[in-house]
Amino acid sequence: MLSKSKRCLIARLLQTTKLSLRAIGRTTDCSHVTVMKTKKVLEENNISWQSMETMEEVKVNVLFFPNWPFRNVQKIKPNMDDVIEFISKPKQTKRNAYYQIYLPTCPDGAAYKLTQFYKFIREHEGLIKLSMKINHNAGEIAYVDYSGTQAPYSPENVTDPLMASIFVSTVGVSSYIFIYATPRQTTRDWIEAHVAMIEFYGGVPEIIIPDNPKALVTSSNPEKILNKNYEVFGKWYSTNILPGRPRKPKDKAIAENGVGFITNRIISNMLDMHFGSIEAMNQYLLSECKKLNSEKFQKFSTCRQELFERIDKPMLKALPDKPFELIENVYEMNVPTDYCVLVKEHYYSVPFTYANKPVSIHVKPKNIEIFYQGKMIAAHTRSYAIGELTRVFEHMPPNHQYFEDKDIEHYWEWAEVYGEYAKKVIAAQFDCVHKKSRLANDRCRKIIKLAESSNLSNEEFEKACEFAALYNQMSPTRLRDVIASKAYDVDLSDVNSLVQIPFSNKHLRGADYYNSH
Repeated sequence: MLSKSKRCLIARLLQTTKLSLRAIGRTTDCSHVTVMKTKKVLEENNISWQSMETMEEVKVNVLFFPNWPFRNVQKIKPNMDDVIEFISKPKQTKRNAYYQIYLPTCPDGAAYKLTQFYKFIREHEGLIKLSMKINHNAGEIAYVDYSGTQAPYSPENVTDPLMASIFVSTVGVSSYIFIYATPRQTTRDWIEAHVAMIEFYGGVPEIIIPDNPKALVTSSNPEKILNKNYEVFGKWYSTNILPGRPRKPKDKAIAENGVGFITNRIISNMLDMHFGSIEAMNQYLLSECKKLNSEKFQKFSTCRQELFERIDKPMLKALPDKPFELIENVYEMNVPTDYCVLVKEHYYSVPFTYANKPVSIHVKPKNIEIFYQGKMIAAHTRSYAIGELTRVFEHMPPNHQYFEDKDIEHYWEWAEVYGEYAKKVIAAQFDCVHKKSRLANDRCRKIIKLAESSNLSNEEFEKACEFAALYNQMSPTRLRDVIASKAYDVDLSDVNSLVQIPFSNKHLRGADYYNSH
């Protein structure tokens, strides 16, 4: 069949020259019969050679072959919309199943052969299954996935080699690649790889698009529900987790392409290599990753590293102050009336205003975090002391704060107003084993009450404490006697003044009592 350009040349020669049919045939390298048929078609359809040049090749072919592209008009073409609908049904992928339905509908010899039937399907799918070129914004989306090919490693004292899973991610306009090996594909492994990815990029993308593994997405129908750890991870880094649609790999085609690229370039070579640990494998992957990112594209004059530094990296969000800590357990419970929750055999306090309210408790390796309606209301350093209590002073109501056993620093702050001797009197009460002694706290509260009720100035109370410290009379009772007798005002060098010191204790009778009897 002649091409469009040759038919246009024949038409131009026919309409602009006086050459014979044979001469035109020799010029265009075709028979004079073909030239004659072309002349007939042009005259019947009243078409000039200029208009023919503007027509699509398909329409030009239809002018000369009305049934094009089919030459045998006796054949019956299947209804392609019905074919595509049939093979698109769930669990129905065999195309020859519809061919067996198509054959009985055609008279003998009117059905196309199986090869031509498959060709029709490919051509029709090429029209309806178009690919959309996605315009990626700078640093906006990171696509993540695991490679289907695993790499072996052999730790010490292990006979058979273990298989490591290879995590792959690409980001933004640059398609910047990151590779990381993990022992498996659990939630912990996914998040560990995510954290390593973010640190490698030096920033946080606005969106992360994973697949729908059970380790990350607990439910995808009808609404996607993320694993609790993965959800908290997204909030920690202020990024949005948008899993791709199930069975729609084109949603993250850039990640699928990256996985295939990494598998061919790196993982296939690792199958014959020896690694003693996951850490050694990740060191190798990091070096290979840097090499790949520094290689120029086949169709561009730059490389991934240069594009990333210039376009993507400036648009990434800043990293948080601390890396994400994985959640071991999540507990839901009501706060008791004592505003302390029991977690892993240890008690932790929450603000008293949340007593009798439901809270969510996140147990981490180093911390305990308590949330109410999504808001963190308390955070404690995790303790493994069984049966003990970790309580924040501010979590208590004012009346409980007064009776809370405190350490010596709390009372020293109060004694600072009076002076050094007041601090010595306080220190004497804490001459015991326990840092927050119940007995010492009781004595210190009595001393504070004594200072407030005695109506002494700060200087007078300091003098009373000096007297008590000098003569080792620092118990609350003895200090009360010193204040009541005003012994701190007596001139110790005057012997006569010593006789005039009154006795403040009602149980002391004195010499006069015995002289009268």
